[in-house]
Amino acid sequence: MTKLDENLAELIGIIIGDGFLDGNFGHYNIGIVGDPIKDKEYFFYIRDLIKKVCNREVKIVHRARGLRITFGCKDLFLELTEKYNLPIGQGKCVKVIIPEIIVKDLNLVKNTIRGIADTYGSVFGANKPGSPQYPSIEITTSSIILAEQLKTILTQQGFKMANIWKYKSKNSVVNSYKVPLNGYKNLDIWLEKIGFSNPTKLNKAKLLSSINLC
Repeated sequence: MTKLDENLAELIGIIIGDGFLDGNFGHYNIGIVGDPIKDKEYFFYIRDLIKKVCNREVKIVHRARGLRITFGCKDLFLELTEKYNLPIGQGKCVKVIIPEIIVKDLNLVKNTIRGIADTYGSVFGANKPGSPQYPSIEITTSSIILAEQLKTILTQQGFKMANIWKYKSKNSVVNSYKVPLNGYKNLDIWLEKIGFSNPTKLNKAKLLSSINLC
């Protein structure tokens, strides 16, 4: 049995975000995909995280359209699907949620949210009158339950949450939901309490935070 610690909690967040579980034809494959430019350094971190969780050496495959890590681990796969109820297959995106056992643990859930934000999240500066780089963190998901979970948990942690907003892109058959965290105070709380393991997003967040100190 894999110990539920900060490392596994973060890996679960990454899988909730840009991961997948493939149980077809008796396989027990766990996969993670990412951007070949923005996530290049982050994927070395994910590789090392997997080594810590299940002692597996995994390869990062760089294809034209993106980065991919895929590895087989029956014990971890069964725990993710049976103990933590992570969904298998293509329908995962609309029904995935943070496992309740993690939600109940403040330290663990912070790590899971970090994994989600490192993959599903974005950090950017919006142009507002008097504040040309007004900071925003957004987490996008097709699971309304996950979006509501995130809003509830983050509100309890002192974040000032804007409303979740729904949209559908031209190429999608399902709705997406954005969980927004706007403003310097939210950004500073995030960096203090949750942070990023993805260097691209961490550097952007620190840059935006430094603008407020100028």
